[in-house]
Formats: sequence, C-alpha cells, structure tokens
Amino acid sequence: MPIESSHGKARPTLPRSSDLQAVPTVSDAERQRAGSRDAHGRFAPGNVIGRGRGWKRAIARVLGRHIEDPVAIAVAADAWKDYCATLRQLPSDGPMVRGLVALKARHLALAAYFHGLGAERGLSTEEGMAALEMASKHGQRAERLAVTALDVATKLAKEPRGGPNDDPLVVEVKTT
Repeated sequence: MPIESSHGKARPTLPRSSDLQAVPTVSDAERQRAGSRDAHGRFAPGNVIGRGRGWKRAIARVLGRHIEDPVAIAVAADAWKDYCATLRQLPSDGPMVRGLVALKARHLALAAYFHGLGAERGLSTEEGMAALEMASKHGQRAERLAVTALDVATKLAKEPRGGPNDDPLVVEVKTT
C-alpha cells in the first residue's frame, strides 16, 4: 500500500476502484461449489471440503475428546493455527512435510506455553528459570523443524509426482 504525505503527515493511499477485483456473483460461487459434488449431490472425488479433518481427529485423539484443561486446549489451538499457517506457505504439503510441520507446531506452542509459565513463576526463581530452559529447548527444536520442513517441501515440489506404476525398473512389454 503506497504512502503519501498530506498536511505534513504520512497517510496510506486508498486503492482506486479500477484496482479492485470484481466480487464473484452467486452463480459463480455456486458453480465453484458444484465442482466438489457429483450428479447426486454427494461429495465428488478430489474435493477439498474435508481437508484437514484427519489432523483435527489426531489432535483430539492425543489430547482426549473432552479435554477440560484450558492450558491443553490453548496449546492445541495454538499448534493447529501454526500448523495451518505454515502449510499454506510451503510449496508441497505431502505426508512427510505434514509430519514435520505438525511437530514444529507442537514444539512452537509448547515453547510459548513454557515462556508464559516462566514469566508467571518469576524470571529469577528456580521454577521460572527451569520453565525458560524448557521453552528454549522447544524453541530450538521448532526452529530446526522449520528449516527441515522447508527443505523437504522444496525438494518434493521439484520432483514430479508419480503413480504406483511409475517404477523405473518396470518395463512394459507389448505383445502382438
């Protein structure tokens, strides 16, 4: 967003109406939605409506379906937000990348939790220093996993995706 100087102050320049994109009409939205359904109204193969469902179930299984601890709920929510945000930035989101990003999100959420706990217990107390040390360890692990996930995602994005029959050792023999 460009900044202009007006009356001695820096102010953001508003976009012109010609720069704005058209909002899709209802019929466009319906057409997009219809692509994820088959002729009978059921979900068609390849739809993205259920994306992320498996990871939500996995988090619920690990923490328990009806967790009461507000700290565990907050850590899980922070981890899920970081997980989704990180996956949006990566060039590939295959299973190997998702596992690394899930671990990164978990360690990042735990680092934030232990930083808060250390500040709550007092930065100069033994309990506070132990919590800050634990936060530092989780933060280091999250940083390493971020680098590794980006590296793996970049390498996987460059490789062509093959099917189960794309083995280079298998040669197709045609008979007449």
